[in-house]
Amino acid sequence: MRRLIVANYKMNGDKKLFAKIIKEVNKVKVRDTKIVLCPPFVYLDEFNLKNKNVELGCQDITNQENSKSTGQISPKMLLEFGVKYVIIGHSERRKIGETDEQINQKINICLNNKLKPIICVGEEKKSDKLDIVLEQINYALKNIDNNIIPIIAYEPVWAIGTGKLPAVNRINKMTRMIKAHLEKLGYTDSSILYGGSVGIDNYKMISDADIDGFLLGGVSLRIKEFIEIVKGIDNE
Repeated sequence: MRRLIVANYKMNGDKKLFAKIIKEVNKVKVRDTKIVLCPPFVYLDEFNLKNKNVELGCQDITNQENSKSTGQISPKMLLEFGVKYVIIGHSERRKIGETDEQINQKINICLNNKLKPIICVGEEKKSDKLDIVLEQINYALKNIDNNIIPIIAYEPVWAIGTGKLPAVNRINKMTRMIKAHLEKLGYTDSSILYGGSVGIDNYKMISDADIDGFLLGGVSLRIKEFIEIVKGIDNE
């Protein structure tokens, strides 16, 4: 399976920055890595991607099938911009009230419209039991066809933006637990990403873990560092 590196720009950036990012990412040559760029909704139309190894993603989607949802974004709208991936259930969304039920609804809407959900899971505190993450997966994939290949982004919430990293053996323990759990649920193949305080100084250490790629936040805005990470992962 190809490595997957996802850039989550969150509520950052402007036209000038994204023009620079697009220019540089369009030139990146990789052998076995797919890059997904997830800008804020208002900048989707700026992303003229000409690199076959780069695809467009977004940071959220509606959980409603109807159009009576002020401020929401429908799958049809995303597809018109060429979006292929959607980040679902990020901890920052959960913190403002997004529920397990809504996450499950969003995943269904993605799959019904041929969009690929990137499902975020992770424990709040380092001391939390890791089976909390498996419970999040159970809710997320409730009644979801097991013919899909789930993309799970394991992001321990206590590591996001803090500079604190789990040890590689903890990441391995978690990702192997996730894969084994998905197999029990009938998903014979999956892709597990890691996210949380990944940077140019530590990505090589983390990539030694049993993961299939990264969900990157702050470092994705620093284009030289982001490309260095992409090339470093691709050359492994």
